[in-house]
Amino acid sequence: MRNLTLGALLLLIQAPSNAYEFASVDPAKMGFDPETLTTIQANFDELYQEGRIPNYVMGVYSGGKNIYLAKNGNVSIDGGQAVDENTIFWLASMTKPIVSTAILRLQEEGKLGLDDKLSKYFPEYADMLVAPGGSYTATLEPAKTEITLRHLITHTSGLTYQTSVSGVGDVAEQYDEFGVMGCLRPNPDRPIASLAEEARFLAELPLISHPGESWNYSVSIDLLGAIIEQVTRKRLADYLDEIIFTPLEMTSTTFNITPELSSRTADVYSTASPAQLSSLDYDSDIPWKLVEAGWNFKNTTPACDSGGGGLFGSISDYAAYLTMIANGGEFNGKRILNSVSMNEHLRDQTTQLGREAFRRGFGEDASSYMKFSAGFGRKLDVDPDTDEETVDYYFWGGAANTSFWVDTENDTVGVFATQLTPSLYNKNNEIEQIVDEAIRK
Repeated sequence: MRNLTLGALLLLIQAPSNAYEFASVDPAKMGFDPETLTTIQANFDELYQEGRIPNYVMGVYSGGKNIYLAKNGNVSIDGGQAVDENTIFWLASMTKPIVSTAILRLQEEGKLGLDDKLSKYFPEYADMLVAPGGSYTATLEPAKTEITLRHLITHTSGLTYQTSVSGVGDVAEQYDEFGVMGCLRPNPDRPIASLAEEARFLAELPLISHPGESWNYSVSIDLLGAIIEQVTRKRLADYLDEIIFTPLEMTSTTFNITPELSSRTADVYSTASPAQLSSLDYDSDIPWKLVEAGWNFKNTTPACDSGGGGLFGSISDYAAYLTMIANGGEFNGKRILNSVSMNEHLRDQTTQLGREAFRRGFGEDASSYMKFSAGFGRKLDVDPDTDEETVDYYFWGGAANTSFWVDTENDTVGVFATQLTPSLYNKNNEIEQIVDEAIRK
């Protein structure tokens, strides 16, 4: 030990053990123009230097190699470790694709089916009521059809979210009141006993639309997590570790930030209000416009494992998962899904829905090129002359400004992380286009 430099000692302390390490290669050797890729960093450095994001890490991967990495800042704006590809961030809704992968693995093994009715696992959902548009001013209607697992994995179940995410109307306000699926931040007046009990409680609230008729971002994937626990008789965290995290060497991915992980876990921030701005007093050259988000995930055991938003992890870990997706279900000699399951994972599962179905959740512009698979958003290229649609890339993001894309055509994966809630700076499309432009024809 006496022969180790201080830098080497710090590396030993900070680096996760037994984690998969992507080899960093000269992008030119992989067919990318290095000069074009260097423009990526400016997109995030500007936000960081203006004090609008607390830090960032951006990684681009191709062919199982890291071809570009940009980073700046520390785990806290007050200091701490410098962020890098092994820093742990709250992934929030980037949990959803992983849980969707686990559901498809169980289908592959014959343990469930996407067309199973939800009532097979939780009978309480057999006779649901619908509050059209999430409003109690209208008469409640009996659901025209039962919710299936396919409805859940595609957010067409009729369930919704809390108002702070994208919830609709009176029903979403009840989600707020009761702290529905609040594994990370439970309602102190209504403790959560288990995912299964929370799933049963949710059945007492009406849907906001009839199953299969519209796309509403929702707690549907949390319900899938409860189903996984019922089918496997294992806690969700343990099952995901068994079939995904351990095989892919994702050693920094967890539902629980223990004391051992705390020092390399980034703090979560929010944009300061005008009143807060006038009283900020940080010892820094950066004009911070941020305040702590008001909750601390560190050293706090979650009440349950949220399949919709409970994971924490590094961009390197998540890149291993996405590289497996880009590689048809296999990575580093470990197969997670077979080709049939992968086709189900990535194909359009919302063919019955027109663009109007996505307008409320994604806005006028995005809804024109947005569809959904079994766990991933599908960003489409639309030919203006023929209206023919082709997939540009698969994507999703998290509430604290994390995001990713997977382009299966050119074998590129991008993962971005900072910790700002609500998410304000989604540059997924912009960065993916830079990477496309960097490919040498």
